[in-house]
Amino acid sequence: HYYITNNLRMPTIICIDVSLSMEQKAAEESLLDHSLSSLKSFFSNLQTVVPNEFIEIITFSHTPSILVEFTKNTTQLTNSLSEIECQDKTCMKETMELCLKECQQWNVLTSTHIVLITDKIPNALKDSIEGFPYGCSMSLVALTPTTDVNNRAQTFLRSCNLKGKLYPGPVLGKDSVDRIFESIMLDHYSKFEAALWFGHQTTSVAISPSPDVAHLAGITLKPTPKTFPATLRIHGFIPATDLHNPPYVSRHVLLHAGPRSPVKVTSKTPDLRVILNEGLRAKDCVAIVDIGLGWFGVVSSHLPKSERNLKKSNLVFSIIAPNAFSWLGNPNFLGLKRLVSVDKQSNMPYKEEYSNSYDNKSGSGMVWIKSSTLKQNIMKVVRYAKRLPDKGSAMFLKELNKVRRSILFYGFTDMMDVLCQLLEKEKTPENTEILDNCIAQLRDEPDPAKIIK
Repeated sequence: HYYITNNLRMPTIICIDVSLSMEQKAAEESLLDHSLSSLKSFFSNLQTVVPNEFIEIITFSHTPSILVEFTKNTTQLTNSLSEIECQDKTCMKETMELCLKECQQWNVLTSTHIVLITDKIPNALKDSIEGFPYGCSMSLVALTPTTDVNNRAQTFLRSCNLKGKLYPGPVLGKDSVDRIFESIMLDHYSKFEAALWFGHQTTSVAISPSPDVAHLAGITLKPTPKTFPATLRIHGFIPATDLHNPPYVSRHVLLHAGPRSPVKVTSKTPDLRVILNEGLRAKDCVAIVDIGLGWFGVVSSHLPKSERNLKKSNLVFSIIAPNAFSWLGNPNFLGLKRLVSVDKQSNMPYKEEYSNSYDNKSGSGMVWIKSSTLKQNIMKVVRYAKRLPDKGSAMFLKELNKVRRSILFYGFTDMMDVLCQLLEKEKTPENTEILDNCIAQLRDEPDPAKIIK
């Protein structure tokens, strides 16, 4: 039930209705003109609050089209708005299908946010759309009032299989649209400010994107915090190699807090963020933060690939669900190594008998967190099958059993059929008997403890 998000992005798709109905006037200007003017301010605010977010613009009328592909360049986004002109009718189904395609180009668990700007709430789609990645949401901006707005909006969102919120009109001028986008900024792009403590030192940090407690509650791991704590205390440090790579619920960047910081600082106050960033990177360690109710956070130094030449690293705060790193034992009992007798220090930290490696370089366990890793494991079995029967039979059976056991543990029954089909294609007169025997056992033996021979 863990949701692994190995990125720090929340891409945004701006969908703008350019049908003729957007030409209706409100305070001497069209709804489209008001929307484009407010979008310029919206892009400027995004550049200030979340400068690393990717934004894409889609316009739709009788057919949808991508005006600007995902970019961080807000100048390009702002300049492109001058190219928009009204056309004819609205095609909502094709627009949502294009949004789905654009969302799927990111990591499957990247939370893409869609801002749909139209004159009135669309009707529910006749054929619902499936496949939006987990965490995707929509802000539905309806510029003209209609009857029963909330029910109509929820019906449309359900037909798209998206969670979202309605931001209704009526639009009385540019100020009305500005207030709508200010609400979107507050709901989806605001930073959560907290006090980070380490011993007697403290500093105020802005957590971006803001931690979503409702998101934690939907992960089915109980109990979950009712509110995110405004005080984060670092309890200690452990080597990054001991932590391995546990599944994160979400990841955030720790930024400098604004002028409303809850912690008073002076020019002589050392910045704990800078100290942690340099220390964690130099010692290759991570800091453990207790969130409460068995939930923990990990503070680490992260250097994006795009900025490695600049050597600009970020301080990353990763939220980890209860029991996510069982190989360390109960994190509540983590303590100083010097408090343990010398004869027991060699057993610290506690590790399972099998390897918890995420790169599959050792041990019998396989952890498939990337499609490329799964493909590598399957193709390894196929390569050994090509060598049968002259050589490699022992390694073939070893790798086949490892993959089979993982497939059964994870419940990937369809993958078992795919593996059988791949082995069928590798049959030759010499290895037919061996492969037929293995394929039959793969299909008929559901017990992962049994070994294929």
